[in-house]
Amino acid sequence: MKPKLLLLIGALMFTGGIFAQSVNFRFNNYFYGWQRIDSLSNESSAKTMHLRGYQNYLLEVKGAQWSFNTLAQTEEDLVGKSGRGFAYRFYNAYVKGSNLFGLLDVKLGRQNIFAGTGKGTLDGLFLKVKTGKNKEYQFSVYGGALAPYTYEFKKYPDVSKNYHFGGMFSFYGVKDLMASLSYSNKRRTPESYTTFRADSVYNLVERTITFDGPAEQLVGLDLNYTYMMKHNFYAKAYFDITQKKLYRAEANVRVQINPELRGFAEYIYREPHYNYNSIFWVFNYSKNQEVSGGLDYTLKNGINIYGKAGFVFYEKNDVLVTSPSSGKSNSIKIQAGFSHPNYGINLTRYMGYSGESDGVSAYIQKDIYKNMISGSASVNYSNYKLGDYEVDKVNAFSGQLGITYRPIPQFSVDIQGQFLINRIYKSDARILAGFSYWLFKKL
Repeated sequence: MKPKLLLLIGALMFTGGIFAQSVNFRFNNYFYGWQRIDSLSNESSAKTMHLRGYQNYLLEVKGAQWSFNTLAQTEEDLVGKSGRGFAYRFYNAYVKGSNLFGLLDVKLGRQNIFAGTGKGTLDGLFLKVKTGKNKEYQFSVYGGALAPYTYEFKKYPDVSKNYHFGGMFSFYGVKDLMASLSYSNKRRTPESYTTFRADSVYNLVERTITFDGPAEQLVGLDLNYTYMMKHNFYAKAYFDITQKKLYRAEANVRVQINPELRGFAEYIYREPHYNYNSIFWVFNYSKNQEVSGGLDYTLKNGINIYGKAGFVFYEKNDVLVTSPSSGKSNSIKIQAGFSHPNYGINLTRYMGYSGESDGVSAYIQKDIYKNMISGSASVNYSNYKLGDYEVDKVNAFSGQLGITYRPIPQFSVDIQGQFLINRIYKSDARILAGFSYWLFKKL
């Protein structure tokens, strides 16, 4: 399958290039280096050096109605093998037709699906039909094989047991209102494997372990309404048809009190949602509900000051515990700080059932010389403990310091140092260096 698919992509790129009106290309090449203790050595002080290279490629060849789009990544071990040595990933690679016959959008190839309950990466077909006087009725359908976990064009599992299809209907017939109803049918079956198991008389015999299970079927409703271009209301509800449960519901309201002051309130219902064959099914879990609200205020110099408080209520034995006296079934999260495009500070505090944590993070970005040289720095500190089984709090500290040189708008060179100190790593320092190039040209 791999040679045929790569040949198809090459042909599409060539065809797209012939009729292209513009080309958008971005290329990043970064090298990431670190040192770590060699756990296989008899000497406790033995260390190994590692250097990995990462390349990101974004290409869009666009014509009047057709375009070719791809986003890919390659990586390789240059010093000290720490993974597969070399790997590539295609996050998307598709041909897109826009507004064909005045009513149809189409995408063919590897693509990310964002259609209500339908989310994921598949190799297949996406169609959207827009009808009505003002195209207020929009119907989307999609289907195909699930992309492999490695995002390569090989090692495809059995498509009959690894697929994703669905659809969404969206309505825009009322001013400033968007309403959509979505359906998703997804099935991913883990690959079988062989292992040794004991038989009835405890002799080891080789057995093949296979997996099977129903497809995941989801249905969802999304609503979004904006009033007077200032106030916004959003709500959604997602239901699992296979397991017959509501696993996600959300509603939030954002109000602009005056030009500088805004307020918001939100409610979220969550139930952990796992795939049928997921290992996470062996763990106990509980539903939870979260209620939060806050304010943010923008000063004349562009600084935004904000504060937010949230309460999470966990369920035990299907009974919602809301009494503060119970102590161990509720959690509180408080956030406050200020932000600016060039600097900011955020304070966070968690209390209650989920553990205790106090954290602070700060960042700064500064133009050093005429938009050619700029610097950035950030630090993060937290003091926390997880649940009641820990007595003492522990510390975690991390940060980064970087500099960017941009001789022309299309080209930049970056160097960044990173460090980490926590209960596992006494000291961990790394360096990231590389360059980025951007090209946009009308043909």
